[in-house]
Order: sequence, then structure tokens, then C-alpha cells
Amino acid sequence: MEYFDFPLLIPTDQSGSSSETTLPAENVKQEDQEGTIKTPVGTPLGPPSVVTVSTAFHPSLTFDGAPPDLVLVSSDGVHFYVHRLRLVSVSTNLLAGLLPVEFDEDVKPSTLPLVHVLQNAEVLNVAIHTMYGLSCLHYYPTLEVVDAALDALKLYGAPVQVLAAFNQPLYQLLLTFAPFRPIDAYAIAAHHSLEDAAVAISSHLLAYDLSRLPDETAQKMGPIYLKRLFVLHQSRIIALRNILFRPPASHPPAPGCTPDIQQRLTRAWALAAAQLVWDVLPSVSTMALRSLLEPIATKLECQLCAAALLRRVQEVVYEWSSVKQRSI
Repeated sequence: MEYFDFPLLIPTDQSGSSSETTLPAENVKQEDQEGTIKTPVGTPLGPPSVVTVSTAFHPSLTFDGAPPDLVLVSSDGVHFYVHRLRLVSVSTNLLAGLLPVEFDEDVKPSTLPLVHVLQNAEVLNVAIHTMYGLSCLHYYPTLEVVDAALDALKLYGAPVQVLAAFNQPLYQLLLTFAPFRPIDAYAIAAHHSLEDAAVAISSHLLAYDLSRLPDETAQKMGPIYLKRLFVLHQSRIIALRNILFRPPASHPPAPGCTPDIQQRLTRAWALAAAQLVWDVLPSVSTMALRSLLEPIATKLECQLCAAALLRRVQEVVYEWSSVKQRSI
């Protein structure tokens, strides 16, 4: 992982003596394979012998006017300067027992207690941002990193359902994956019982073919949210079926068009409706319905029958557009 530098003067001696290291001013930004500029998680404070510090949770960060009093060290050596009071207010188990029970509030910045955690810097960065109620969208974490951060939050006794409630930073972070990875984002939200996020993401799954759902994804989301997803699809299909199974209205007898001939229209409509209900996805558009139903008119010799068909197609389009784009 590459890091960028920013100007900062900070004591960094972990042995107890105080020293100052001035950081280079030139910034180096991390770029992923798709060309997206990412905000790096950590910043080296000097030569390789000096620790690397989080760009967000650095020694100058204050919380409620107080400086950091604890340092969390990720598995890859990035130091996060945090506030014990904030972590204790969120965690129900003192960060899985990692936080010291006895705590010296008069500790100097150069001798802050270090707590080593299992998570790497990217995962820990998302977890700490969430515990502070801050957005980390500008870091562009992957969905896998967010999933690992949720596991870490649960391990450290953080109430993920509360932290991922509607419009919270974690909720907004999960929704960024809905347009291009909806089934994976839904599975993660379901796995952690994040109701608000799961409901919002599910509206992006109307076009998803549930027959292609991998076993491991179904297992991750669990039976309750899997059932709700199937019910969502089924309710849309039932609504479409109820609309389509009403055939075009018949017209009064006319020269050249007997009741038997009108039955041909009814049979052609029923056949097209059955094929549609069998084949289409719950996200089928009104334009697609029109393109599939209107060609029936070209096979009709009676102009009155053709007019009745086109009127019914227009009704179908209106009724289907009135069906609410539902979520689970």
C-alpha cells in the first residue's frame, strides 16, 4: 500500500524520550486499477524506522476538545490515534477486552498506550470511522473491506444495527455498492441484520435472476432475508399476472368479425400473457411489455379487434407503471 505525506510536527519516540519529526510536504495519492484516486489510510511520519500514522486519526485529532489518549495499531503497522472515551461509549466489551481497565488520563502524547488489533489498516479505518460516526466514502473501501469491518465491529461490541441505521455513514457506504453489486451488498446487510440497508438495496434486485443465486450467497444472507427476497419477486410477478390475465374487451358483432373470430384475439392474448409471466423478470419495463404485446395486432384482420387490443395494451402499460417499485 502506498501512502502520502502531509505537514505535521509530532513526537514519535515510543521508548519514552520525545523527538520531533517534520513531514515532507509533497502528497502522493493511491490509485486503483480502475483509475479511481483513493485517499490513503496511513501516512509515514519519516524514515522507515518511524511509525506510520492514519491520515484521519492522527495525533492532532481532537474529540470534544480532548487529544487522543490511545493508539490502535493495525496488523500492518498503521497507528490510529483514538479517544478511549469514544470507543468505550460505543463498545460494550472494551474492544473485546483489548482496552485497559485502569487508565492514566495524564499520559503524555509520546507515551500513549499501544493496543495491537487483528485487522489491517483498511478494515480498521472503516471500523473506527463508523465508531466515530464519520463517513469514509472518500477512501473508496471495497465491499470485502466493509464486510470485514462489520465483522470487526461486532467483535468489538459495537451495535452495528444502530451504526448502520437510515442515513448513517455506514448505511450510506453500503448503498454505494447497490447499483453494481446489489446481491453481494444485500447479502452482507442481511447477514448483519441491517434492516434499513437491506430494504434500500433490495430495490436494486428486481432485475436479478434468483435462479442464479450462488449457494454461498444464499447461506450468507440467511433464510429470513432470502425468503423476503423471493417474496419481493413473487409479489411483482403476481401483480403482473393479474394485469395481463384480463384480455382485451370484445366489441359488438360487426360484418366480417364473428364471436368465433374474436376468440382468436382472446387466445392469442392468453398465450402471450402466459409466456410473459413465465419468462420476464419483476423489473420488466413498460416499453418491453408494449413491444411484446402490440405485435399481436398485426395478425388480426378485424380493425375493431386490433383497436381493442391496442387499448388493452395501453391499459396494461398504465397499470404496470402504477405498481409501486417495491422493496422487501
